[in-house]
Amino acid sequence: MPGIKHTISIKASAEEIYELIATRKGIQKWLTKEDGWKIVGKERLGDILFFHFGVDHHEMKISKLDPNKEVKWDCIFGHPDWIGTFLSFKIEIKGDKNILHFEHNGWKRKTDFFVQCNQVWAGCVQDIKNLVENI
Repeated sequence: MPGIKHTISIKASAEEIYELIATRKGIQKWLTKEDGWKIVGKERLGDILFFHFGVDHHEMKISKLDPNKEVKWDCIFGHPDWIGTFLSFKIEIKGDKNILHFEHNGWKRKTDFFVQCNQVWAGCVQDIKNLVENI
């Protein structure tokens, strides 16, 4: 099964990075309302976050919350290619610089949509870095 992987070094604390990947308020900073995104739902383990983009939306069940270390979502509704996939954000602590490992796995096949999502996720990971480094 193909998967998407992006890794980036971020000069920020694990707490700052975690805030951007584990909370609606944080996620909304890199999936912005100005770009058409609206995120609603609860932020607790087992709850569902709803990612609205125009008339479309994805539902992500929060399957792991390990404070300042890892967040994992399971896609339970959305684009047919996404259903059954899972996304993880892992923070590897490295002093004043930390490594963010992002993966979107469980894809059934590589398609044009897969390639597009890979490019979009690369931009999102870079946006997370830029937000916490105040670039």
